[in-house]
Amino acid sequence: MRVGGQAIMEGVLMRSPNFWGMAVRTPTGEVDIKAERFRSVTRRSRLFRLPIVRGALSLGETLWLGMKALTLSTNIALGEEEDLSKKEIAGTLLFALVLGFVLFLAAPVFGTKGIGALLGTQIEHPVLFNLVEGFLRIGIFMAYLVGITLISKDIKRFFAYHGAEHKAIKVYERGDELVPENARKLDTSHVRCGTSFVLYVLVLSILVFSLLGVEGWLYMLVSRVLVIPLVAGIAFEFIMWSARHQGSAVVRALTWPGLQLQKLTTREPSDDMVEVAMASLKKVLSMEKESDLTPDEVAKIGGR
Repeated sequence: MRVGGQAIMEGVLMRSPNFWGMAVRTPTGEVDIKAERFRSVTRRSRLFRLPIVRGALSLGETLWLGMKALTLSTNIALGEEEDLSKKEIAGTLLFALVLGFVLFLAAPVFGTKGIGALLGTQIEHPVLFNLVEGFLRIGIFMAYLVGITLISKDIKRFFAYHGAEHKAIKVYERGDELVPENARKLDTSHVRCGTSFVLYVLVLSILVFSLLGVEGWLYMLVSRVLVIPLVAGIAFEFIMWSARHQGSAVVRALTWPGLQLQKLTTREPSDDMVEVAMASLKKVLSMEKESDLTPDEVAKIGGR
């Protein structure tokens, strides 16, 4: 059965085919565990399960669920009790999307035009323009990761929980017992990591955006927003395909940059952090086992 996860504040979110759960370390040192059934939008129609389409939809629901869990975990980690409305979650997600638009879409476009102006010419060839824009986008992304790590101790702990999430999943995928001792010998990378996914999106966007041409800034911004779901869908298919073919030297070479980039977004976790990640994973696995779905039904909706 395929499982995935995300780091949250002082904890880890885990997802199985039919459930999501989160475990958070409270201020008193206890582990607060929450879990509930989760029905992916991709299961509501055959159309939603088509290649590329499923990737774009999965990205949207991952962002929504991740933002919800991150906000809930922050309240738990701070010792606060507060129910979140859908409007509050949507508002937080909207702010994150606007920030992402400014940093990773608008800034590279205007930056590339600015470079052309400094050189006394306009970069009009689509491939050249998007190569410059793409390198600017990747540079901004890496600078962003380094910057937030340097200015915030909380981010370093967040990245350590990210490493704990990866280790817990790798222990499970190896078939070993879910105890921290079995995670110590493993590194913090994982081929299906969101960091790798973002890198693939950034690289693929160079190729896809080159097909859009170089027009006015408004056209360029709008067209890029419209094709981002397509780029995300392609990146999703690649990351799932590469996870199934890690025995290939070519695939390992293609995924190597993403694994190296994860060194910026993961840290070596403590046993306590791994314990939290495993508690979350154990919860969703136990709920899968106790559910009334047959193994065949689970396989059809995402099991291995």
